[in-house]
Amino acid sequence: MSQRTIILHYHIYKNAGTSFDHVLSHNFGDRHESFDGPYPFFSIDQEQLDRIILRRPAAVAFSSHQITLPPPSSLDYRPLSAIFVRNPFLRIASIYRFKRGPDADDGTPLAHLPREERVKILAARGEDVELADSLDTTSTAEAARRHDFAGWIEHCLGNPLEIVHVSNAQTRFFSGVPRSRALMRRGESGLNYDLSTALRTLAGVELLGRTEAFEADVARFADILAGFGLPLALPDDTRKNVTDNHGQTTDARVEALLGALPPALRRRIEAANAQDMMLYDRAVALIEKDHRP
Repeated sequence: MSQRTIILHYHIYKNAGTSFDHVLSHNFGDRHESFDGPYPFFSIDQEQLDRIILRRPAAVAFSSHQITLPPPSSLDYRPLSAIFVRNPFLRIASIYRFKRGPDADDGTPLAHLPREERVKILAARGEDVELADSLDTTSTAEAARRHDFAGWIEHCLGNPLEIVHVSNAQTRFFSGVPRSRALMRRGESGLNYDLSTALRTLAGVELLGRTEAFEADVARFADILAGFGLPLALPDDTRKNVTDNHGQTTDARVEALLGALPPALRRRIEAANAQDMMLYDRAVALIEKDHRP
């Protein structure tokens, strides 16, 4: 009996995972399973994921924010991991915008306005008025509404509960080991993880993509998956939840973002994400030389 090949999409928050889920659903329909646990901090280990896969014998693709590396091993199926990485500074800016939510024309966060005003503004913009009731009430979101981008970074760097959003978050994801939290050290610059493990894990990802080159990298996925008999095509309305780069290079976008920060804060946020930059640069190098583990 031959193994079935499956795609495991490890959905890293704010890394174009919603867009890739859309691609998977377009290609595989109800054979694409998307799931998460009951709480944001919930995690799904290899044994739990193995049971989920075996209980869905017709499924081709599985997506979750909460599944953990490495993928499960099995004689019944061959898993291909699909993960998108992102320039850490662009990712942090995306988290800020998402947490803050939309603003009124005068810059006031809609969340700070009465519901009737929120509905009126959203309707005038032609946006879904149901967003008026979809307010993020986390402390991270409240801080984003109180501060501009620089102030929010300063807040997160100085808060032991919030710093996880702005310091080496992708390295944390890749440095985990089965049934254990990633090894972490709090330093003066931020949070540091086991970078060696993270880089080894990164090199083993079969379908590795960049948020900044989403369509090109999905096209590369299609070439890889064709070798396993799995078709993958980009739908016309692909880019869900992917920020438009307006024709700018990644380097230009990062410089515009960091250049607007006070110099001392720029140095702090760069130091707090030194590992993520090394991880991202390694990912870019692997993809550009068409590394296929």
